[in-house]
Amino acid sequence: MMNKKKTALVVEGGGNRGVFSFGITDSFIRNNFDPFDIYIGVSNGAAVLFWYLMRESENNLDKMLFGAKSKYIKYKNLFSKKDVISFHDLYKDADNFFKPDLTKLKNNIHDKIYSVVVSDANTAKSEYLQFEESYWIDAMIASGTLPLLVKTPSIIDGKRKFDGGITDPIPVKKAYEMGAREIVVIRTYEKEFKRKIKLENYIAAIYLKNYPNLRKAMLTHDITYNDSLAFINNPPRDCKIYHVCPPHRLKTKRDSTDQQIMEKDYELGLSVGNRFINSFSPKN
Repeated sequence: MMNKKKTALVVEGGGNRGVFSFGITDSFIRNNFDPFDIYIGVSNGAAVLFWYLMRESENNLDKMLFGAKSKYIKYKNLFSKKDVISFHDLYKDADNFFKPDLTKLKNNIHDKIYSVVVSDANTAKSEYLQFEESYWIDAMIASGTLPLLVKTPSIIDGKRKFDGGITDPIPVKKAYEMGAREIVVIRTYEKEFKRKIKLENYIAAIYLKNYPNLRKAMLTHDITYNDSLAFINNPPRDCKIYHVCPPHRLKTKRDSTDQQIMEKDYELGLSVGNRFINSFSPKN
């Protein structure tokens, strides 16, 4: 008897643009759609998967809007030792407010794999942390710890970690290495988007002067990102990749706090998710 082909769900990061991804996964919840064996999230994508796998609500927009409050974003701290994005405070407050039941999450995962991507500060290697109740909130914080913007160190097993999107922004290759031959990728940019190196990469690289390997990764991030896109557009012959992305540039930005704009992009995600479910036809 042939083994069942594994199906993976990969969710890109993007800060508050992830409200679109929440719309997609909420459409999945509403339609009881979960054909996946592997889940891999990067940065905000880790949080999207967290609430998708919790299955506590068919409307998780409130989780995204909770984190979009201006009190968590303070650009006046850019050249100080304080966080620009108060990521640690945000997760602490959200944990106290929503009170997620990690035991329920563990039961929902059962024998499946749920991983978040982090970048090791010293080696600049991507690490794919699998769900472990004892450190999972710390792992999600680490996955979104952007250099310069989040200055409070994220420490996992005694080692400093940064945003997984630096070294593996769209981990489709990892999903393939883990045995997935059907991969659904939720993006926060339109299909035609290609990454270009930006001024913020150079500024962050200065901040990473004590981590030369990660500094190099930050300065070649465009190459890493576009290499993942090339894999998506030209996968191995035994692999099918479904590209689920907005039809146009989202109005929500990484640091948006305008709830009306975010709600519209959430509704767009719901619509795109419903259309995807209706068109999904996995190989047997």
